[in-house]
Amino acid sequence: MKGKMKFALWILLVFMVCAASSVSAAEVIIRNTLDNNVSVAFLYFDRATELWTTWGWWNVGGNASRTIKIENVNSNGGVYYAAISGSSHYVDKSTLNSAQYKRWVIDEPFKINFDGKPKGKNARQILFYKSRYSNDTGTYIVRIDSKPVG
Repeated sequence: MKGKMKFALWILLVFMVCAASSVSAAEVIIRNTLDNNVSVAFLYFDRATELWTTWGWWNVGGNASRTIKIENVNSNGGVYYAAISGSSHYVDKSTLNSAQYKRWVIDEPFKINFDGKPKGKNARQILFYKSRYSNDTGTYIVRIDSKPVG
C-alpha cells in the first residue's frame, strides 16, 4: 500500500509541476538608446484567454532601460513590440527582418484581445516586430535604436 501511495504522490507532483509550467510569465527588457522617451506596446499569445493580446503602453526614458513582466505568455508564439514617440515609430534594427504584424492601438493605456478595433483616442493600426529572445538570460530583448526604413 505504501508503494502505491508514493507512486500516486509522485504522479500528482509531476502533474502539478507540468501544470505550473504551462502558464508562464515573460520578462521583456527594453533598452532605449535614443535621447527621446518612447512608449512601448506588446503583442503576444495569452495562454489564459487563448487569444492574441495587444497591451500598452509602457514609457521608457531616453537612454534608459525598463523590465516588463507579462503573465501567461505562450513562449512558442514569442513577444512582439511597437515603440513610438509622438508620431514617430522606432525599432530595434536587428529585428527589422523578423516577423511583423499590424494591430490596433489607441493613445490611452489599453489591453485588447485578438484584433478588434478599440474604442479610444486616435485608434490606428501600427506594426509590431518580433523581439529577440536570449537563451542565456531567458528574457526577451528590445533595443530601441533607430527608425524603420521605408
